[in-house]
Amino acid sequence: MLYQLPTSVIDNSEVENNVNENLSIDRAIELVEGENPMEGIFMLRDIIEREPENTDALYYLGVLSLKTSQYEKASQRFNQIITIDSSDKRAYLQLGFSSYYLGKYKTADSLFNFIMESGDSLLIKELDVFLKSK
Repeated sequence: MLYQLPTSVIDNSEVENNVNENLSIDRAIELVEGENPMEGIFMLRDIIEREPENTDALYYLGVLSLKTSQYEKASQRFNQIITIDSSDKRAYLQLGFSSYYLGKYKTADSLFNFIMESGDSLLIKELDVFLKSK
């Protein structure tokens, strides 16, 4: 009788759960951008209900809140992300946008300066596009 030794010390169920969450987020975004936005939003909310610290799901719900002029809700989502992961620069940029739309210009300016100082070329480009449109 032959026995097979484990090939990895990683818990396969944990890896599988992470992959499934990422696929769920991708599917939810497809739905939001496609023919069934509400189903996608419900999927993202369900992910957050199961995993409250899922920064990707929080991020996309925050972006959707911005797109629908729900600036307070967007600010809450981006602040949640920053509380969970203070290194997530995307959240600072989006929080800056939310603050701008809420008329909190000093806060927005501070957040925009943080992005400029970060050296993240993609976020800086996104900020430049935003500022040129205002």
